[in-house]
Amino acid sequence: MLRDAYKAESKRDEWNVLGIDRQQLDDLLDHVEARLADAGCDHTLRHSRTWAESRSVAWSELEAGLLTGGAGCDCEVLSNVDPDERV
Repeated sequence: MLRDAYKAESKRDEWNVLGIDRQQLDDLLDHVEARLADAGCDHTLRHSRTWAESRSVAWSELEAGLLTGGAGCDCEVLSNVDPDERV
């Protein structure tokens, strides 16, 4: 029980760091995936930034959350930042 409570609290903390909700994250992931399919990864977060700016999401906060979640570039956004996918 204590372990489950710890995991639940950790998951909430990860979502708080991102500063976006589940629907926004799904939209971000779809956006980034589509852009990467067209242009590939240039080892920046430019597609994530474009998404944030087009939806009036505070980029500095999202960028910090992405970096904390292990995403230093757009391809890492797809593989590293979904709190619900972490074990």
